[in-house]
Amino acid sequence: MKKIKSKIFISFAILSGLVLVAIAAFLYLFVFRSVEAEVSLEAAVASVASATPTATSLVTQPVETATKEAEDEPTAGDWILSDSQDSFVGYRVDEVLSRLGEFTAVGRTSNIDAVLEFDGAKVLSVTITADLTSLESDNQYRDRALRSQAIETDLFPQAEFKLIDEIEITEDYKTGISLSYEIAGLLTLHGVSREIVITVEGTLVDDVLVIIGSYPVMFADYDIEQPSSRSVVSIEDNGILEFQLFFVKS
Repeated sequence: MKKIKSKIFISFAILSGLVLVAIAAFLYLFVFRSVEAEVSLEAAVASVASATPTATSLVTQPVETATKEAEDEPTAGDWILSDSQDSFVGYRVDEVLSRLGEFTAVGRTSNIDAVLEFDGAKVLSVTITADLTSLESDNQYRDRALRSQAIETDLFPQAEFKLIDEIEITEDYKTGISLSYEIAGLLTLHGVSREIVITVEGTLVDDVLVIIGSYPVMFADYDIEQPSSRSVVSIEDNGILEFQLFFVKS
């Protein structure tokens, strides 16, 4: 009788443990797990710390007649990514996981090179190159899988976007208003280059040019095969390419 009670107690303890593990997994995945929010200009602007001149800097400013250089357009020239802001390029893909249900996978990298050329009235060129080998999501196994599946970062380590048509800036951007443009560019992903039209939003915050955007990517357009895994029931045949960039004058 004691042996039977002992077996029942052990079985109950194991069952309780499994239930607790399942509850913990559910809470982690769907309650406490944090999925990165979609890019937004409002959130990007909020992350920019406004620089306030100190009294000392005001006092030490030379009081002279403005030079020709100072009269020139101060924003004209090359702009590069700020070292003090969190620029990133990433993806957002919906998937269905076994026993866990629907989930949005989000991966991002901050290893980016970008240059924007502006003449004071038009954006003349933009080149953005992202290191896809450093993409990170909430799951290291997903990150590893992308090395040999889907975007195959071992074979195609970089993604690139180049502006095709110049962007004429007609609004007074110096007032800090938010601007939205549909721009044409050449997107190279997974070794395939395609012309795309993408909507971007931007604004000038103090001396920082804030730009965000997103673009729906059909995997088939870039010869990307959907990845497979025992834990994945299905993955959408498309994803969202998104970016948040902070430029400063070089």
